[in-house]
Amino acid sequence: MISEIEGLDCSREEHRSHPEEMVRNLAAGLRRMHDLDISQCPLDQTLEVKLKKARSNLERGLVDENQFEPRYQGNRAEDLYALLLAQRPASQDLCFTHGDYCLPNIILKDGAVSGFIDLGRAGVADRYVDLALAVRSLQYNNYGSPRLVELFFEVYGLKEPDPAKMEFYTLLDEFS
Repeated sequence: MISEIEGLDCSREEHRSHPEEMVRNLAAGLRRMHDLDISQCPLDQTLEVKLKKARSNLERGLVDENQFEPRYQGNRAEDLYALLLAQRPASQDLCFTHGDYCLPNIILKDGAVSGFIDLGRAGVADRYVDLALAVRSLQYNNYGSPRLVELFFEVYGLKEPDPAKMEFYTLLDEFS
């Protein structure tokens, strides 16, 4: 049975008047999710699985070059896939991930996360899958000021984010 989650998603106008509070909740919710025990999780979203899916989407013509992020506009999907493989991280920091941790998928109520939606890509993966998409979503929704991004990482508990992994997982999402 599915029931409605009480609250409003983070992309709603109601959160724009208190962006620091929204960012704090966004980061705290992600930290809680990433702290879940993965020892018995059957959902494999590791890099091998994600790259295989990306290749399949490319081969089946499911990658829409017109929908690429502005920084990737004008590139062919095949070229970006080659770049993706060339920038593949050497290691993964595995945890339970949402898989599409962006503002519309996080519900807040009474100053806290009340739920998550769109968990179709959830499972065990590198934490940067979620970190990269959360930051991209903040920037896309005009919350991307350097201070708010710093606050996000501060509340999450990551002192030195890996820019190469952030870039890699943002690019990988183009093939999802």
